[in-house]
Amino acid sequence: MKRGFTFIAGMLMGAALFGGGTAYAAGLMAEPSSQTFYVDGQQVQLQAYAIGGSNYVKLRDVGQTVGFNVYWDGAVYIDTTAPYTGTAPAGQTSAPATTPAPAQSGYTISTGHWSREDFSRQANSNLFTGVYDRDLYNAIRQTLVDTGTENSTGDRCAYTMVSKDDYSAVKRMLGRLDGLYRYEHHVPQNLSNYYEYLDYFAVSATMPDNYQSAYDFIQPAITAVNRLGTDREKVKYLNDYLCGLLAYDRKGIAGVARTFSQHSAELEAACGDYAHNFKFLCAAANIPCFTISTDNHSWNMVYADGQWLHVDVSANDLYRRDYILLAGTVPGRTDQVPEATAFLKELLVPGSTK
Repeated sequence: MKRGFTFIAGMLMGAALFGGGTAYAAGLMAEPSSQTFYVDGQQVQLQAYAIGGSNYVKLRDVGQTVGFNVYWDGAVYIDTTAPYTGTAPAGQTSAPATTPAPAQSGYTISTGHWSREDFSRQANSNLFTGVYDRDLYNAIRQTLVDTGTENSTGDRCAYTMVSKDDYSAVKRMLGRLDGLYRYEHHVPQNLSNYYEYLDYFAVSATMPDNYQSAYDFIQPAITAVNRLGTDREKVKYLNDYLCGLLAYDRKGIAGVARTFSQHSAELEAACGDYAHNFKFLCAAANIPCFTISTDNHSWNMVYADGQWLHVDVSANDLYRRDYILLAGTVPGRTDQVPEATAFLKELLVPGSTK
């Protein structure tokens, strides 16, 4: 019956990969699978469901189809030496002898929220509304504090629960933080009970592979910035530095790796590229920064000399002057998601909106 055991191992692979291979928890939905199944080259009919990109079938159905016994007797037992009956062998009064499985290190979710510190006590409590609650704040803030340390990934991540309805808004909010690091929903590879907590949400901070050369490229500029005395001077220097590398064109494309590399002429870039590249520079210079957007434009907010201020590098470059540089307000522009913006300010600088 070795063929039966091999088949079921293959069928259960989806369950084994469920925790680490799923893009996000909140969007998991079960629906009938259209997958065709074969056993030893012959097509068989199995009731299966597609969940998170994997196919799931009942263990009993696999045993019955392949020809080995599966039964429940206080625990689930698989007997590859016996035909399928679905019941325990007659006369069995105790569990069959088994060889203990080797101990494995697994990450098991045990509560709805876990973080090593209540960071929300430092923040403006008025901003905790809707999905932007204290638990989400603590989970993300823990990652920001841990970034660059051994606690920034794996089973040391703080986590919370984010429903399917709120997941997209939280994901977009996280994307506004991306600079030197990329902040993403993180599922530990050894997560053992994801299926019990489908709304599980933790955040990882990783530097994309192609960012290292860009980071090396900007080091002369960062060294010059660090010699300056005030945050305002530093922000202006980085604004001018980026303007010297790019030329505004709403159809242009110039990502981080391309912008911060050797090129003989200014690269054409749209406002979104300016904003993202500026976040990269500010992160490297330890200046809190994120993107802010209307329905057709993006720029940045930075925390400089004790306050949040607006910087629109693309407009400054286009008009060849300090059009919006360290401005307290930007008349005529409506923030698409002001609640998320306030949340981001407090994430990066706790207490900054009090």
